[in-house]
Amino acid sequence: MLAFFTQEGLLSPMMELHVCNQNTGDIVRKFAIGDVSELLIGRDSDCDIRIRSASISREHCIIEQDESGAMLLRDSDSTGGTYVEGIKIDAVRIEDGLIAVIGPAVLKFYDAEI
Repeated sequence: MLAFFTQEGLLSPMMELHVCNQNTGDIVRKFAIGDVSELLIGRDSDCDIRIRSASISREHCIIEQDESGAMLLRDSDSTGGTYVEGIKIDAVRIEDGLIAVIGPAVLKFYDAEI
């Protein structure tokens, strides 16, 4: 896994997020993530990653770094929940190959290739 130092000196993994359509598997959008303290995912226009679907909460889940610099995907008390391997989660560490489902979207996390 590639990693870089943030301004605070914490090790920050560089990851890529693919947002996919759950029905077709098609990639809808790609995002480079890492070196951020927080990314909000939801249907609200103020979200960093916006997914327009009635089954996505306005502020559905958050990508954040913990005190060690590890990246986490945390559910924001969403109505529909955030699922990994069919299990509703509160939070999960983001690693290469992680797949999470929120409403009609599949979030796939990969080590970034530079």
